[in-house]
Amino acid sequence: MTAHDHRPELRDEGTIRAYLEELARLKAPVQLWLPVAGALPFETSLEQVGRDTFSTTTTPALEPGRTLRMAFMLDARRFTALTRAEGTGVFRLPSSIAHGERRAAPRAAFGRGDAAEVFAVEQLDGTFPGGRTLQGRLQDLSERGLRLTLDEFDALSGPVVELRPGDRFQGVRVAGLPHMPAIQCRGTLAHLTGRAGGMVLEGLAETDRKNLERILAPRLPPSFGPGFPDRKPRTDPADRPGVPTPTRVKPRPAEVVERPLERPAPEPPPPPPTSAAARLRKASKRILFLSAGGSTQALAGAFRQDGFRQVSEARSFAEVRNLAATLHVDLVLLDNTMGGHWAKDMMRLLHGQGLLLDAPVILVAEYRNTYAWDVAEALGACHIHERRESYEDLRPVVEQRLGLGGDRPG
Repeated sequence: MTAHDHRPELRDEGTIRAYLEELARLKAPVQLWLPVAGALPFETSLEQVGRDTFSTTTTPALEPGRTLRMAFMLDARRFTALTRAEGTGVFRLPSSIAHGERRAAPRAAFGRGDAAEVFAVEQLDGTFPGGRTLQGRLQDLSERGLRLTLDEFDALSGPVVELRPGDRFQGVRVAGLPHMPAIQCRGTLAHLTGRAGGMVLEGLAETDRKNLERILAPRLPPSFGPGFPDRKPRTDPADRPGVPTPTRVKPRPAEVVERPLERPAPEPPPPPPTSAAARLRKASKRILFLSAGGSTQALAGAFRQDGFRQVSEARSFAEVRNLAATLHVDLVLLDNTMGGHWAKDMMRLLHGQGLLLDAPVILVAEYRNTYAWDVAEALGACHIHERRESYEDLRPVVEQRLGLGGDRPG
């Protein structure tokens, strides 16, 4: 959205301050950049709003008096304004804010604390995915596309060609979304600014579209804080500049007297005793976990508690290749969210490079359904471990594959 798409500017000082205080309360991302050609924006958040100035959490060194343009999103609406640097990290409150129409499609913002990640792979010559791959953290998501911060850019095979808008990725997977499975579709790179980029989602399945509708609505702020001017039906403070709006303080809910009886959780049974020889042999075995979203961290911790001291984790093809080239791996546990239908192609490329040829593979899946069996057969996996199952269910398979059975006393 450009400046020409905005309505007349809002110049009410009280409402402008309320918007900035709401940004500081929500820790919503704010972009600041110099209004010159080719200037790249930097993203930060407001830390504190004072009488005439506001401060940010992170910012590059700026000379006092420099004019900067700022932009932020609130309630599915984009705002832009001009501010002046009073010093590094301190800026003058803007005298006016331009605002645009509310977005027709809702958009959800994801902060640094969220675990949502994006993994995309490019297809070459119409065969199997084997071109460039990119991986990054999800910044915001809508029904039409997403914005991400690039953490890694590599190629499964061939040279690494620079990313450009219009590049198509036949496999895009958005994992780690709250309370919903991963989204898998196609995508086209729409724009790229530094380490941040936007991607248009294509070919979304109807199930994924409905899941997106469920997740997008709750993540928009349902109400602003007590200090923010309250909205009435069909009105908004930004639509009525200069008109004061009464604030509403929600009454405190009555204290709940009756509380349910808290029962202590049963303690897990102690692990069976093992011999000294078995502990030494476990400590010498190397286990490699492959998971793009970190969903096997609890299982990896159970391996370490059982005596396996050499447990490695990899979240991308580059990490897998580096570990497999330098270390001997005795067992591979592959999460099917590592790449879904292209996981077998990744393993085929590793085997083609002479890596992980002798290591048995255990597939970690949601259920033992037809899809999981097809992936396991393509990978040559020796076992499928359901995520809901415990480590005790997996222990006999691991001991058999690593030759550790029969070492318990008694």
